[in-house]
Amino acid sequence: MTVFHLLIYLSVLIFLTAVAARIVRIVRMPVHLRWELYPVPHEKSRSAYGGSILEEVNWWTKEREVDRIGEAKAMVSEIFFLKGIWEHNRGLWFGSWSLHFGLYLLIGELGLLALSGFLGAVGMQPEILALVTPIVTILAWIGCALGLIGSLIMYLKRLTDPKLKPFNNASHYFNLLLLGAINVTGLIWVAADPEYAGKLVDFFAGLFSLNALPVLTTIGYTHVGIVLFFFIYFPFTHMTHAFVKYFTYHDIRWNDSPNVQGGKMGIEIDKLEHQPVTWAAPHVRADGKKTWVDIVGDTGEEKKS
Repeated sequence: MTVFHLLIYLSVLIFLTAVAARIVRIVRMPVHLRWELYPVPHEKSRSAYGGSILEEVNWWTKEREVDRIGEAKAMVSEIFFLKGIWEHNRGLWFGSWSLHFGLYLLIGELGLLALSGFLGAVGMQPEILALVTPIVTILAWIGCALGLIGSLIMYLKRLTDPKLKPFNNASHYFNLLLLGAINVTGLIWVAADPEYAGKLVDFFAGLFSLNALPVLTTIGYTHVGIVLFFFIYFPFTHMTHAFVKYFTYHDIRWNDSPNVQGGKMGIEIDKLEHQPVTWAAPHVRADGKKTWVDIVGDTGEEKKS
């Protein structure tokens, strides 16, 4: 095992640990205000016309029919085709879709390399190379090309679109430059090195077996270094919307579970309502001792002595 092995393991460990910590933090957050806008994709037989279970009298007492297939269709259309951007900001759609879909292909390439590297580490290397290398090469070409196009378009959009300018900050530009660097170095590597896929399969096999890693080209090492930096950097940025979006949709946008007495949600809300309020805004009239229940019930009139 070499220092390069350790650097890669450390980068992946930081990535996984930070992502897990972020997810745990989100799961433990207080109950969020729900949108309660319809239709909700998991409303069986009602979402097609924009209806909901709220049409029923005493709806919270009725047995619910949840359409997981409808929910999955909505997730696929949003994740892979960015349906929301297509419907609400079509001028951004192609650049955003190209950037994201290119990343999906590169993630697929990474997963395939990891699987083939593991199988190679246990002695299936020759059989894997013939099957995997052409697929890896195709994914690299298309993924990096789409990603680079998307990075450039989105960078120019942020520079020139007056509607985006108020929301821009340095991290937006840096993130796009970083993703562009990953795609540029990836394209140069796959174009310049005919052994690109084979070396990567051997590279991952060496990571799993702790054996020597193959010698890469200069652009190969540059690409790997940028990707490792991205792994460390990603969990601490707003790019984590890649998985945070799941909670946004399921806990806020689509959550329509009834708040029944004695239920889990009711217990959580009751705890929040009885927390001491320390807000400084004078209209809240908080003193650090009153709870939300006290404040809501307070008319604001001073008691006469």
